[in-house]
Amino acid sequence: MIKAIVFDVDDTLYDQQQPFERAFRRLFELTVSADEMDQIFSNYIRQEQLVVAKSNSDSDMKLSRAEINFHCLHHTFKKFGLPGLTQSAAADFLSAFEEFSNGIQLFDGLTTMFNTLVTKFKLGIITNGSNEIQLAKIMKLKLHHWFTREQIITSEDAKAKKPDPMIFTLMNRKFNLRGNEMIYVGSSYFDDIVPAKKAGWQTVWYNNHNSTISDPNIIPDQTVRNPAELRDLLLDLAAQVD
Repeated sequence: MIKAIVFDVDDTLYDQQQPFERAFRRLFELTVSADEMDQIFSNYIRQEQLVVAKSNSDSDMKLSRAEINFHCLHHTFKKFGLPGLTQSAAADFLSAFEEFSNGIQLFDGLTTMFNTLVTKFKLGIITNGSNEIQLAKIMKLKLHHWFTREQIITSEDAKAKKPDPMIFTLMNRKFNLRGNEMIYVGSSYFDDIVPAKKAGWQTVWYNNHNSTISDPNIIPDQTVRNPAELRDLLLDLAAQVD
């Protein structure tokens, strides 16, 4: 029986595309349609998930945020035949992306979802990143209404990053629950789904970028592709709890 639902934060609970698009259009004077922008953003995020997972799992490949950003932009510009990318422009884009990300908001419908879930389950957050940055995001998203500091584990807290399954084990101990009593909701197959499954958890993959499953032995228990599907899935789960 599921007793706790734990969430990733970045690109799972809020929209990263709006600040990305604002930064992209500010820095690169390109004529890009709305459909093309959707594809550009999705490719950037897929590349980011791949390279971050590789960097986190390979001690010989530790990349800075700026290096990851340049790799993702370079791959995206090459894929879509876009001109004008330089190291300087990539750095300016990253600064603008981070600036515009200060206005993040929860996806529509998640406030209602959390109001229901908090009455039925223990709720938690596992997120990579420093306490300063991730806790600031949590406050901006007003997640403190449903998650206390004791229900949050950052990679700084754990002294390890996803995809290390140890972070999930730490949450088991914190909640005094077994892995099969936990669900993890995350957007990255490599950083979220794989380690959570290795820790014995059930998983919900928020796959809004149409990423692919690279290991047929590790399959998410549920997959959703937009906030409405996520909300409906978890509210249905809550409705099954007495």
